[in-house]
Amino acid sequence: MSLQLTHISHSFGATEALHDISLEIRTGEQVALIGPSGCGKTTLLRLMGTQLAPSSGSITQLDQTPAELGPRELKKLRTRIAMIPQHLGLVPNVRVLRNVLNGGMGEMTLLQTVRQMIYPKPKETQRAYNLLGRTGIRGKIYDRTDSLSGGQQQRVAVARALYQDPTILLADEPVSSIDPARARDTIQLLTQLSKEEGITLIVSLHHLELAQEFFPRLIGLRDGRMAFDSAPDALSEEECRKLYQLDHSSHG
Repeated sequence: MSLQLTHISHSFGATEALHDISLEIRTGEQVALIGPSGCGKTTLLRLMGTQLAPSSGSITQLDQTPAELGPRELKKLRTRIAMIPQHLGLVPNVRVLRNVLNGGMGEMTLLQTVRQMIYPKPKETQRAYNLLGRTGIRGKIYDRTDSLSGGQQQRVAVARALYQDPTILLADEPVSSIDPARARDTIQLLTQLSKEEGITLIVSLHHLELAQEFFPRLIGLRDGRMAFDSAPDALSEEECRKLYQLDHSSHG
């Protein structure tokens, strides 16, 4: 089992972002989290990625419970979970190669990180080159990252996540800032790579159509609660309409 959440709730001060979420996600599964802005998708992804600890309930990632781990074991677990944040988290004024290599920093000592920044090994450069090839931008390896288009930067972020060699890949609204055609290409790329590598993929999306086209399992969130957990063809128009009704909450 990749992830198991049991009666998870999470609050930011007096604001309850998630309430009583229970679900299981199997190894290699592809899941889309859908719902309006502020429904709790980002908070749920951060819990899955160990960036947050639940206020109540329990969470297990890759058969380990983060709350029970020491710092070294927790760091090791985190190297197996890659996260593509909504704003990508790329360093803009360095080469694409540098950003991809940053995917391996979680497993390095400070000395190893400094060495790699100054003089990456040929095998490290070759691996980054191969991953950029798989994401379709091999020729951009020595370009400055901020010279790339939004869609190309998305692909750098995907290559960086793959360089981490994750067991679980989380992506928070990965297509929110690119046009519909490139958004479709990005989701297709993520799901294809997930299948090829056997990686558990969990993506939060505003785009219901993309979620229905590419993901075999949809989890709907509204006001921090699970509205449904179903296959796309089992989702009714009424459920979709209710999910996206005007929402007054403000948490992510």
